Amino acid sequence: MIGAFYGILAAFSWGGGDFVGGIASRRLPTFFVVAASQSVALGILVPIALLSGQSIPDGATLQLTAIAGITGGTGVLSLYHGFAHGKISVVASIAGTLAALIPVAVALAGGETATPLRLTGFGLAIIAIYIVSTSADANTVNAGDPGAHPDASSGAAAFGGALYGVAAGLCFAGFSLLFARVESESTLWLLTGLRVASVSALVSLFLIARAIGRRPPGAEEIRPSAIPTGRRGRIALVLTLAAAGSGDTLGNLFFLLASQESGVAVAAVFTSIAPVTTVIFAAVILRERIGLRQGIGIALAGAATLAIAAGGVV
Repeated sequence: MIGAFYGILAAFSWGGGDFVGGIASRRLPTFFVVAASQSVALGILVPIALLSGQSIPDGATLQLTAIAGITGGTGVLSLYHGFAHGKISVVASIAGTLAALIPVAVALAGGETATPLRLTGFGLAIIAIYIVSTSADANTVNAGDPGAHPDASSGAAAFGGALYGVAAGLCFAGFSLLFARVESESTLWLLTGLRVASVSALVSLFLIARAIGRRPPGAEEIRPSAIPTGRRGRIALVLTLAAAGSGDTLGNLFFLLASQESGVAVAAVFTSIAPVTTVIFAAVILRERIGLRQGIGIALAGAATLAIAAGGVV
């Protein structure tokens, strides 16, 4: 069960990092938050990897790692943008459900046994995604509304940001399937490769968009008051971005360990509880309201994840 333990650690690392990154994205452009947080994480990883004495993986391994890094980075960008302009509970629930469902579906297509419990989980997952994505809460308080939290969502995303949740879930599932195929003992270099690929892709996207006179996704104008002027505020901002990037990196590390111990399907299912952490933070800290219908959908999403997980070990 050590693989499950690593999976749970990955879930909490990803969930905490996602919440911090999502909050930062409600203050700053999403593109900036993702690029900056992952750059900070890269700055921490490179010297550690150099001092570790681990050998650099071969070209094929680095290539697969790079593709996984770009896929995961795209998922983070979609997730944070959904958090900034939609409801965290909606975006996180859909992303987490798809991140669990797709790798298991691929495993089943590859010959794994489809137990009745897992099939039940699949059915619940589909129903949950539909309910959560179509739940409209007229009482939602967005930024600018009376009594809104300072870090409330802009509310600009349709369906509570459900489409961003779908995009993020697809990317996270793709990341799980790709990164689980990486075989190397040079763990630190693998994590560094993920960040190099994602940061390089973001920088390239930004430069290409600017060259053709367009804005990359999530690159809104930075409000004059968004960047603190005092030293303490700027240090706090850097620490916030570092926390978001570090949470993502630790999640990748624990996911890699979980998939090596128990396989990608089991690892993906346990790590899919990450949205639970994010939703709890949103409800407690941001006072994000969850309507009855949406709450039923979120509960079904949790039940689906548990059913898929239990169906793989019975």
